[in-house]
Amino acid sequence: MTDSDANMLDALAPVFLELGRAVYICQTFEDSLCFLLSQMAHETADGEDGAFQAAWDFHSSKPLGQLLITLRKQIEVPTELDEYLSTGIKKRNEIVHGYLTKNAMRLYDPKGRLEVEKELSELKIEVKRRDIAVNKLIDALLKTYGLSNTSLKRNADDLWNFQNPKDPSSAH
Repeated sequence: MTDSDANMLDALAPVFLELGRAVYICQTFEDSLCFLLSQMAHETADGEDGAFQAAWDFHSSKPLGQLLITLRKQIEVPTELDEYLSTGIKKRNEIVHGYLTKNAMRLYDPKGRLEVEKELSELKIEVKRRDIAVNKLIDALLKTYGLSNTSLKRNADDLWNFQNPKDPSSAH
């Protein structure tokens, strides 16, 4: 690798890091909608064994836009929230469907790289806001079971730590 190649890789690293962060947030947005729809299916099935998993398997194979359409069919989504989530899907699609390819020429210029990194960060924040909105819906549904997103995440962390101890000799 030449020095100029190494310099370019170093210069691009912040852009790729921001892209990774943005894609991760896009995935959490999609997973949150899948979780909401799966939890709703579980509730509709009166807690029948396998209902949540079957719904998750079904919904997780669908594109994000289809998940919002499914949500609209199952509950009355207020117009303002529907538009807000739809905008989030557009921003998500902007990130995951060729953002860097469309902006490749800008990556050769230091100012262009900074602009691309900033734009990715702004798009990521917009998608994250939509994920937070979906998580508020999840919390409202979980509240009927005396649960919350926070408690589920804490329990998942506790289970992970129990099953993956820092000291492998202390495994149960």
